Amino acid sequence: MNAPTAGFIGKAVLRREDHRFLTGNGQYTDDIVHQGQTYAVFVRSPHAHAKLLKVDTEAARAAAG
Repeated sequence: MNAPTAGFIGKAVLRREDHRFLTGNGQYTDDIVHQGQTYAVFVRSPHAHAKLLKVDTEAARAAAG
């Protein structure tokens, strides 16, 4: 089947946001700060196929929020 390709496929597209990021004026999601903002961190195990036997949540439960 030979469907016509129209639009942007195979063509260079001028991106409008490039200039502000290349000149240091762009805003990334990491730049956005909200009052009372919290963060999450994900840690991967250094041990492949390890079995998780216990999770100590005491410090997390004691934290505010």
